[in-house]
Amino acid sequence: MNEKTNAAFGAYEIIKNSANINLGIGTGSTTNAFIENNLNQIKDHINMVFSSSEKSTALMRKYGFKVEDGTPDFKLDFYVDGADEFDQNNCLIKGGGGAHTKEKVLASSSKCFICIADSTKRVQQLGAFPLPIEVIPFAKDSVLHALGEYSENIIQRDFITDSGNIILDLHGVDLRSPKEIETKLNLIPGVVDNGIFAHHVPRYIVVGNSEGYELIES
Repeated sequence: MNEKTNAAFGAYEIIKNSANINLGIGTGSTTNAFIENNLNQIKDHINMVFSSSEKSTALMRKYGFKVEDGTPDFKLDFYVDGADEFDQNNCLIKGGGGAHTKEKVLASSSKCFICIADSTKRVQQLGAFPLPIEVIPFAKDSVLHALGEYSENIIQRDFITDSGNIILDLHGVDLRSPKEIETKLNLIPGVVDNGIFAHHVPRYIVVGNSEGYELIES
């Protein structure tokens, strides 16, 4: 098995002995590995499933799962998702798939956020991966002006989110204080959310490697 598959298996091992699970599912290649290889194994244990993206919803429906609309009005038992980077404090950058806003909503609505990642996602400091910012189209120009304080290299992604918004990728952001930057970016009018997960870090990070996986607990 490859590193992504091993990470996904680690999440399965955390969840497998639970019953009547209300589950949230994220977006991305490692999450896809969990859906394709492990989710069916706990199908009889699952009560409700919520999804962070249309792509993940379509994949789960392919495997016979009913996916609920919207977000839960209660705490999910588990939320399983990947990451583009994670640091030694278990802070993340997410949003490579453009779903980080919905991912953050589900992560914050869960009792136990499980992040699954291959070993290449581990970094000393966040910021090598471009930081995604979801922005309402009307506010693009004023947001770009405000974001100039954080990056001189901002690229609009050729992508529209499931909510109809645009993604601006900020390159070279100084993320030595990720909690502070996460808060400040979200105060810019027109910003929906950004891809820093510092206020909602995972309970577990399952890091896949060639032999199996490493479990990191917050």
